Amino acid sequence: MQYAIITDQICEDLERALQIAKAHHYSHVELHNVFGKSIEECSLAEVEHIRTLLQTYHLEVSCIASTVFFLCPLYEGDQVSLFNDSFYAIEGDINTHLRYLENACRIAKRLNCPRVRIFPFRFPDNRKPPFGVQEDMNAILRAIRLALRIAKEYDITLVLENCPYSRLPKGMMTIQIIKAFQDPHLRLLWDPANSFRAVKENVPKDYLLFSLIDELRYIYPQIGHIHIKDYHYDPSQQKPFVHKELFDGDIPYDQILTYLHNRGYDKVLSLEAEVPFQETISSMDKLKDTLENIT
Repeated sequence: MQYAIITDQICEDLERALQIAKAHHYSHVELHNVFGKSIEECSLAEVEHIRTLLQTYHLEVSCIASTVFFLCPLYEGDQVSLFNDSFYAIEGDINTHLRYLENACRIAKRLNCPRVRIFPFRFPDNRKPPFGVQEDMNAILRAIRLALRIAKEYDITLVLENCPYSRLPKGMMTIQIIKAFQDPHLRLLWDPANSFRAVKENVPKDYLLFSLIDELRYIYPQIGHIHIKDYHYDPSQQKPFVHKELFDGDIPYDQILTYLHNRGYDKVLSLEAEVPFQETISSMDKLKDTLENIT
């Protein structure tokens, strides 16, 4: 298994983040927040600067973590908002997002990166759950079909993330889109912590029956990329899902990593720690040491 770190999890200054990643013996990084915006907004000149920095520090890019189809209304009248001001994201309708996707694919090709992250649409502020019902699935399929045309033109793999702020927060839900196409240019970006913290009221009941390990067994053949972070559930808190340093929370990573190892997973696990700097550094070291010593 390869391991990577999303650069803005270390530092918003891209070069400093690359320096730290290299110092901690990482060979791959993932790009989202760069130069005060999301990666798919970058100009050609900015991409060339990124390319020079990557070459300087001998780092490869595991994923272009675009925000395509995140802050994008799935239906007319949907009101979608950003959950965190530090998470840079594009806005606009589906056609606008598709234009950004094409730029993301161009960026991926220039940086020798095989995959681009997309989302299954932010759930709206002005509608009642559940989300991810069949009508939603059909509408998402139509949008992904358009995205796939662009990805195939550039020979890029789209990885669709199960995001807790989206209409398909669980891997068991997002995988239905992947399976509908059966196309090698579309794979799942699985984040087990996102599945863990999905808002239960938003999820159709049939998808609440599976453990993370059950989910992993079902989705494994379609996984193209993985994000990892950790949470502890504390019902006494106003926001009960509390970010924790990697391996210090409730996610059963011992079982998850053992399963991935036993199945011969040879793609990337990308750290999205979402904790303070020192805990991020500690999480980086823990991930590296664990994967290098797993048996």
